[in-house]
Amino acid sequence: MIEREAKFELDLDLPVPRLDGVGPVARQGDPVKSVLEATYYDARDYRLLGSGVTLRRRTGGSDAGWHLKLPRPDGHREEVAEPLGGPAGAVPPSLAERVRDRLGDETLVPVARITTTRYSYSLLDADDRPLATLVDDHVTAEAAGTGTGLDSWRELEVELADSAEESLLGLVTEALTKVGVRPSRWPSKLRRVLGDRLPPG
Repeated sequence: MIEREAKFELDLDLPVPRLDGVGPVARQGDPVKSVLEATYYDARDYRLLGSGVTLRRRTGGSDAGWHLKLPRPDGHREEVAEPLGGPAGAVPPSLAERVRDRLGDETLVPVARITTTRYSYSLLDADDRPLATLVDDHVTAEAAGTGTGLDSWRELEVELADSAEESLLGLVTEALTKVGVRPSRWPSKLRRVLGDRLPPG
């Protein structure tokens, strides 16, 4: 699966923007709530994240499971998924093998835990076909083994459906910016919570 998405920051006291009428979006669906619990894995020196790779185990929501995200030359990411199964901390061998060249002799360990209360809104065309999903995420996160405590924030994310035109991301970004939503300074929740501990990239 190829991810095509954009991330934004939203103040805690602001309502979720309406995107009805933006380009081909005819209707914004009602919110669907889910609670997601994710544990992220890497080497102790964060070498996977330093090369643009993320590996997590997530429960809750419609895509619970293991997710490996790999960078692509076009700026999007390829996602490889495996079902939960097995012990909670046992990385599926198929995913571990995909990162072996980047990991070397290092061991995969938990590096962060992130809890997200998510409200998902379908963005539909005139025939009620899904074009994208707008998610309103309320996040609490903690880096493993650092003793720095919990960090909390709120963010929006728009992810295109496979059939949607790439140009829709630009239209949505423009519409959100006009109502005071800011493009995210962070490429991912994980990079935000780990911050300066990560290698550049």
